Amino acid sequence: MARKTIILYQGASLINGQPIVALAQSDSTNSKTGNMLQTFILDATIDPLKASRTGRDESICGSCPHRGTPNNNDKGQATNRTCYVTLAHAPLGKYKAYKKGVYGTKTATLKEIESFGSLQGVRLGTYGDPCAVPNDIWKALTSKALYSTAYTHAAINPMPESIMTSTDNLKQSVDAWSRNERTFRVISHVDQLYKRREILCPASEESAAIRNAPRSTCASCKLCGGASVNAKSIAIVAHGTSKRKAKEIVQ
Repeated sequence: MARKTIILYQGASLINGQPIVALAQSDSTNSKTGNMLQTFILDATIDPLKASRTGRDESICGSCPHRGTPNNNDKGQATNRTCYVTLAHAPLGKYKAYKKGVYGTKTATLKEIESFGSLQGVRLGTYGDPCAVPNDIWKALTSKALYSTAYTHAAINPMPESIMTSTDNLKQSVDAWSRNERTFRVISHVDQLYKRREILCPASEESAAIRNAPRSTCASCKLCGGASVNAKSIAIVAHGTSKRKAKEIVQ
């Protein structure tokens, strides 16, 4: 199937009311996730790098601590940004294509969205927090999907049955567990794993080393589907180009 992108949503962010756009791409060559439908939530008026360094990414990332600190520089991203998503790659490319009209201008109907996600693994928020977009969009996209993965840093998880609650310390995880939510926690070292309630992300290098097995992919693992998945919560050691800075955030 040829790669295709549709417009899922164009409108106000549910986080702060600023204009955003949500896009869905039919497949992916992402080595960590495997071949899954990817979704991108973007500021609709400025590119992702400028949104990051000016703080406008609040509309799509909320209060996530990995956004970094706005600096209003002429180029680059926010200072001390620790998010693993490389803005200059897929997010910037999707934004430029959207502004050029490559994906057209029409927002897909819920029926079209449902069909687009049918019989695929779906990743909600490849970049951006799913909470910025109305729930009915995600419910349509995943209604006939094979499975889905999703994460939110929002204070209130609107779809805990299908979205993992992202946490940065054990207290946050315990609070989420008390609400019967499953969590995805960033830790600084394997020793911080709370084995009674968590397992290491099977796609991580650390998990592969402990299991003496190849790293899994999200497409083969399928554990990050919220409370609907009967499994322990997930933890992952800070990774990516900013892992040292990320370790300063997590506890």
